Amino acid sequence: MRKPVSIAVTVGMPHAEERDEDNLSREHNDDGDGGDDIATVHKLHRGGPSAVRDLRKFTSALEAMCEAFMQRDNHGLEDAASDARDALNDMISE
Repeated sequence: MRKPVSIAVTVGMPHAEERDEDNLSREHNDDGDGGDDIATVHKLHRGGPSAVRDLRKFTSALEAMCEAFMQRDNHGLEDAASDARDALNDMISE
């Protein structure tokens, strides 16, 4: 029996400079303030159940992409990728 494919999407606050290994600022954007991450969290919080629904739609499409890839289903992969694109577009547009 095959194990189901799972994907984790995490949302959180950026690490403080002193907690970043080697001070490489990998979790931060180019200006180093991490403002985009905080804005995303606030947008998800303000969006409430609708934002959560959009996020679930996106992660479901990513899971479908993984499953289609593992099944070597090119048509299913393209459909799932299209669904993921649409779901992501719904999440970022207001």
